[in-house]
Amino acid sequence: MSAPGATGDPVAEYDRLQSELLNLQAQFANKKIPQQEFDLLSKQLKDRISAAEAAVYESARKDPSVAKTLRLRSYNETQVQTIISHFVRTAGRPIEPEFGVDRVPKYPIEVSDGEPFSADRIMLQRLADIGGLTQSLYERIVYCPQCQKPSDVFARFKCAQCGSIDIVISRMIEHVMCGTINQEVAFQQGRSMICPTCKKLLTKPEEYRLIGIVCSCNSCHAHFENPTQSYYCRHCKYEFELLGAMITDVFAYGMSKEILNEASKSLGITSLTKTLTENGYEVQVPGVLPASPSKEVVFSLIAKKNDKLVAIDLAHSDSEVEVEPVLQLYIKLLEETRPMVAILAVVPTLSKKAREVAVLHKITVAEGPNAQEVSLRILKILQSALPAVS
Repeated sequence: MSAPGATGDPVAEYDRLQSELLNLQAQFANKKIPQQEFDLLSKQLKDRISAAEAAVYESARKDPSVAKTLRLRSYNETQVQTIISHFVRTAGRPIEPEFGVDRVPKYPIEVSDGEPFSADRIMLQRLADIGGLTQSLYERIVYCPQCQKPSDVFARFKCAQCGSIDIVISRMIEHVMCGTINQEVAFQQGRSMICPTCKKLLTKPEEYRLIGIVCSCNSCHAHFENPTQSYYCRHCKYEFELLGAMITDVFAYGMSKEILNEASKSLGITSLTKTLTENGYEVQVPGVLPASPSKEVVFSLIAKKNDKLVAIDLAHSDSEVEVEPVLQLYIKLLEETRPMVAILAVVPTLSKKAREVAVLHKITVAEGPNAQEVSLRILKILQSALPAVS
């Protein structure tokens, strides 16, 4: 049975529950409901929101349109903007994990101002779930099943007879030319490899080959080929087999050219939103305007003030923004969306050809070396175009 008010759209249901929680919090802040009732209803709503969020991401894995909706929303988040900037700046270099003494993977990202930044692993996985990132297996970590930590877990190789870890593992080497087979230590003389039988100095890797290992136990003096393997957590003093281990896959994350093109258009959205909000505008990211009963047009953001509507598309490049974003905005404006003002925000500048196309189609452009400068220029344009709302 569906929850009260539930819809067939998982994103709409999630949004509805979030709004309901905000409304509940507002009622409590205004002392319209008592503490006990607020605590109960708040917990119930948060549980439903968690379930709805899980349903949204499950739907996104199957439905590309849901995945894109979530991606466009996520691009406005500060951490996601930093991740996008990394892929733009490094031409798509993957984000790879680093392991500290606790063996927990961290994802450090270089940022322009030199401040250290580590991407949240859960957030990276969420972006991968909605198609924002690609993932490739980088490593697997063994966690202790008792303390659920990987930091003090060690692999143990034990005697197949008595179970002691005090064993010697020796590699067996074959000299290809004369057929001598012996332990590697028998071939080693200082830094050189010399056959113990024919006394030939072995200088090339192809002159000998590894054929296996042999183990000997210092406790019971048994000899065997295959040691028994287990894991031992020194924190818990607990030994366990592979069957009982907690194993976590660790990924490196990349971004496809198609998604990078989609995501890079959002760079600077946070700065634009902040500036417009501080100047009294209500901002929606992404900005969606109805063009007809069955069609919507999506802008990077839309801003409203005193019933005046502003549509803004953001285009970002390392050097010059080319013609495509100009034409895309022009096509959008051919629809019956009717914003009072439409602006193409460009970081850092338009190419010569793109500028000619913008002039030809009367596209208003705000350019600047960074999003903050562009935001200020947008405000000047709005002050001129919409003096009544300034």
